[in-house]
Amino acid sequence: MAALGLTAACLTPAAISAAAPIPVTAQTAAPPKSTLHPADTASLYASINLGPSRQLFNVGNPDALGMKGVPDQPLTPIQQPDGSYHLFIVGGTIGGMLGSTGLISTRDFLTYTPLAGSSTEAQTVFNRSCPGDPGPAACVGNYDANYAGADLVFPASNGKDLLMLYQAVTKEFGTSYGSGAFYSVVALAKSTDGTTGAAWTRLGPVITGSDPKPTTDPKNGATGADQSGAIVANGYVYDFYPYFPSRPGEGGSTIQVARAPLSTDGAPGTWTKYYNGAFGTQPGLGGLGSQVIPTTRVCTRPAQPWLAFSTYLNRYVMVFVCEQGWFFSTSTDLVNWAAPTQFFAAPASEFNHNQETDENVSLVTPGNAGQVIGQSGYVLYASTPAWGRTPHELWMRPFTFEKK
Repeated sequence: MAALGLTAACLTPAAISAAAPIPVTAQTAAPPKSTLHPADTASLYASINLGPSRQLFNVGNPDALGMKGVPDQPLTPIQQPDGSYHLFIVGGTIGGMLGSTGLISTRDFLTYTPLAGSSTEAQTVFNRSCPGDPGPAACVGNYDANYAGADLVFPASNGKDLLMLYQAVTKEFGTSYGSGAFYSVVALAKSTDGTTGAAWTRLGPVITGSDPKPTTDPKNGATGADQSGAIVANGYVYDFYPYFPSRPGEGGSTIQVARAPLSTDGAPGTWTKYYNGAFGTQPGLGGLGSQVIPTTRVCTRPAQPWLAFSTYLNRYVMVFVCEQGWFFSTSTDLVNWAAPTQFFAAPASEFNHNQETDENVSLVTPGNAGQVIGQSGYVLYASTPAWGRTPHELWMRPFTFEKK
């Protein structure tokens, strides 16, 4: 994700609750970790084979719809009655806005058209809440001052409205402003404009890390509950988030999960984290969480989880990015996950300045509902030849699962 300045109007605390302190529960114990033997790295159940890569967006060309540096989150398609798909896409730059969410459409996942904006240039439908870097004092402390990127959009319980879980980012740390550091939470927004999702109202954070937001600049990149992936299943919405601790000695990132009943529309205060084998005892805001993806030495710094159900495997599939490349894991219950299996080896360590980086990975099977995949389909992902210097753009590779 790229948290940068905007030209949008400032949303002040009088207009939204974004500047209010994020409620947390002070915790002193580190969450328990799940570690595999280093040799236990390959799934005994399935593998993913990849076809040749193809660039779909070329910045400055008509196929990019005026966007730059997209997608900055994995794409989650929403199938429409006519068979097309809506996708909330995060920038980067969309309609001149940075760190915000736009809305596009496709039928084949190869060519795209804007749903917001002109026929040739996409526009944002949900913007970060504070312009500038840093922005005005009235909004610089907002929880989504620097970034508002959609993770999952799903129907509300009334069958009419839409709900959005999104990565909300601030770079404000007490009296200091992040120099390369940022703090993320998972937040909720609601759209009441029918089934389009062209206008949104903020409802507040729903998941935070166990550590409270640092009061001084941590100078170490991501902290908090970072870019997450969510899925609706079994009467709940499950949100998988990489937890990046901010306190010394807590180690690197781990993927954790929280859930809320669909009947609550995922409202703040209704989420609980999975901890010590169960949901229910630890709140989404500030509670402790257990990692659900086992640690291996060949998959370090796991991040950017994305979820689907595979009809071919009859399992849930999570894909995510580690420093070494792309990995996947499978589960039948969304809490017990197989050892990570690598299906793409990065040419260089991911997220190294001026090196190729391939990230924001999702899987689609054309013709299927969103987040339902078959044996084959497309991997949609963002690629840049020089991370931190050249914008990443949308690429595609065919995939095929093979059972072992």
